[in-house]
Amino acid sequence: MRNRLLSLICALTAYTSINAQQDISLSMYNFNPLFVNPATAGYKDRCELSAIYRYQWVGIPGAPQSGMVSFQAPTKNENIALGALVKYDKIGLMTNFGFDASFAYRIKLDDETRLSLGIMGSIFNLNDNRERGNIDNPEDPTVLNISAWIPNFGGGAYLWNKRYFIGASVPHLLNLKISNVALDSPGAILSKVYNHYFVSAGYVFGKPDEVKFKPTAFFKTAANSSFNLDLNANLLFQERFWVGLGYRFGGDIIDESGIFQSQLGKTRGEAIIATFKMMATQRLELGYSYDFPLSNLTTNTSGSHELYLGYDICRPIENVRFISPRYVHYF
Repeated sequence: MRNRLLSLICALTAYTSINAQQDISLSMYNFNPLFVNPATAGYKDRCELSAIYRYQWVGIPGAPQSGMVSFQAPTKNENIALGALVKYDKIGLMTNFGFDASFAYRIKLDDETRLSLGIMGSIFNLNDNRERGNIDNPEDPTVLNISAWIPNFGGGAYLWNKRYFIGASVPHLLNLKISNVALDSPGAILSKVYNHYFVSAGYVFGKPDEVKFKPTAFFKTAANSSFNLDLNANLLFQERFWVGLGYRFGGDIIDESGIFQSQLGKTRGEAIIATFKMMATQRLELGYSYDFPLSNLTTNTSGSHELYLGYDICRPIENVRFISPRYVHYF
């Protein structure tokens, strides 16, 4: 069984590096969309330091682990906001790091609605530690460790107010190639960076003094890869507690023989997602998300976990408790 699981991870690693979505995938995208859309920088009008950690497919050796730490804030010019993000992604023998810097120009359409246009520059380090694997032929040049720094840039747009948001972005516009210089053949090209496309939307139903209902959708796809669509239903209590349940469509499912089966057009999705977030203090937010897989992986994993932490480092320290949670706004 262990060898079968290791083969599964190796197949996933190889497939991911060649054809699948290359950006990290997070279920709590609602809490910090900066990692996919630079136009969202500063959209909360807070100086926010936040972090998300994801442990995917717990129990499977070499399963993906991802994380990011970001800072974003508006500037003294209310039309401009900035953001910076460090991200980490490990799957199998691959360990990747990246850094993004974002600039957003915000246009006030009316008293409550803004349109933000953003650009981002990024640098990404691909580190494929192949020599750590089980090598049958140590002289094979294809099993040498590969480390490459890959620059890129992208852009996005974000329209929002207290009731709704709509966003679209393309974080990578350069289709740069990743090669193994030890190979002097057409096979030296191992992979390349593909365009990723993200679209998100959501709407808030309910009055300020009532329980609010917030459905959201997040669509993502990449060239030579299947699509993913997250649909989420969220309840907000006293504007302080967030409880959500989601369903992820799409994605590819791999069977025990290593064959990928497309989920496009099938009713069974990829995962069911449960999410909880709370404002612990006026400055601190805490969140947790659990993904229950709907594929054959359920026989080998208990699911995927995410932790979220957000902190407003610019809010003045106050010595009073909440008089009423209704004055704490998420939107």
